[in-house]
Amino acid sequence: MHTDENSMTVHAAGQTAVIYIPEIYRKIVVNVSGGADSAMLLWQVLTYLRQQDRILDEVRVLTGVDTRRPANEWNAVEIYLAIEEQFPEQDIYHDIFKYEKKGAKRDYHVAYETKLRDEQGFYCMMHGRTENPPIEEQKLITYNAYGKRPGTTMYTDASRPSERESTSTKRSLSSWYDYELETMLFYSAPFDNVNKRFIAELYKNEPYMINQVYPLTASCVSDVPKDTNHWQSPCKQCWWCQERYWAFGSYDGGVQ
Repeated sequence: MHTDENSMTVHAAGQTAVIYIPEIYRKIVVNVSGGADSAMLLWQVLTYLRQQDRILDEVRVLTGVDTRRPANEWNAVEIYLAIEEQFPEQDIYHDIFKYEKKGAKRDYHVAYETKLRDEQGFYCMMHGRTENPPIEEQKLITYNAYGKRPGTTMYTDASRPSERESTSTKRSLSSWYDYELETMLFYSAPFDNVNKRFIAELYKNEPYMINQVYPLTASCVSDVPKDTNHWQSPCKQCWWCQERYWAFGSYDGGVQ
């Protein structure tokens, strides 16, 4: 964890995250999926830059859209517009790419981010990925979701992102030299070692975020139109709906 006068330490829910961007980077990419975590990352990064009195050449907000689940594009656009207007000193642009998912979501992002590095010189990438709820709490949350065996828990759900567990080795902040590009690449996932309750408390502590931005975010990842009224409401069945309820006490849009 990097901590010095050029970083910003954020505390919430008994947890700590550090926002840091080396001064050599004049252009950065912040991934914004349409969910609560990445929206808060964008806010924290822009707050950090303001506190550091740093004006970048460009802040690129990047959203990947699975064409089978188009709703996150709508959320991401609204989030971008709501946050961008609060930081007029920065040049912030929204970049949306679409894909027909046939493999891991991360593979599509890595391919597009590599293209941004190679063709446009974006060597600093930031992600808002958080840690799963504590394992013992996951084991206590039971739900009878469509397509899952009765009594499924968050921990036994096959869609649980196991790489986000507290026991997993994570790459919260790393840099490496690319000899082909002849430049230093920088990757940061500041929320990698904090969970969604950390994010929930940050929202509650920031009036603009809880009142204006939080209602625009969505965690549900269902790609079944009938389960979401064509993406107008959360399915309440997927792992990510359960995580949101665990942290915020409600599903997307404040639905109980």
